[in-house]
Amino acid sequence: MADRRLQVFHAVARLLSFTKAADALHMTQPAVTFQIRQLEEYFDTRLFDRTHNRISLTDAGQRVYEFADRIFQLYGEMENAVRKITGEVSGVLLIGASTTIAEYMLPSLLGGFKSEYPDVNIQLKVSNTEGIVSMVEDNT
Repeated sequence: MADRRLQVFHAVARLLSFTKAADALHMTQPAVTFQIRQLEEYFDTRLFDRTHNRISLTDAGQRVYEFADRIFQLYGEMENAVRKITGEVSGVLLIGASTTIAEYMLPSLLGGFKSEYPDVNIQLKVSNTEGIVSMVEDNT
């Protein structure tokens, strides 16, 4: 429901990487770049400083990021409020686990959960402890 350009911008700003944002959003890097260019054209200003293989937010980009953060927080609150009224449980459940846990414990747990909540999209990321901590820190 939220503007896709704003979602893409938010991911790039949070990760400070077009490539990482593309991976997180399951998009190609050129598609991410296109969305950012459209948003920059809409605001008629650059939102990122691009130097060598690094990017940073401009002052305008920082303000857009702050507003986008608030918009997505409100959007989430709105979804949750409506779901409470309707009794519907849906959305994405992102789980990070070690190989052993993912292989031996989660299948039965997630199978039962999926039966109970079929509209929840479960995404499982398997890695070592350091990898899971890194994903949590990067919100990926």
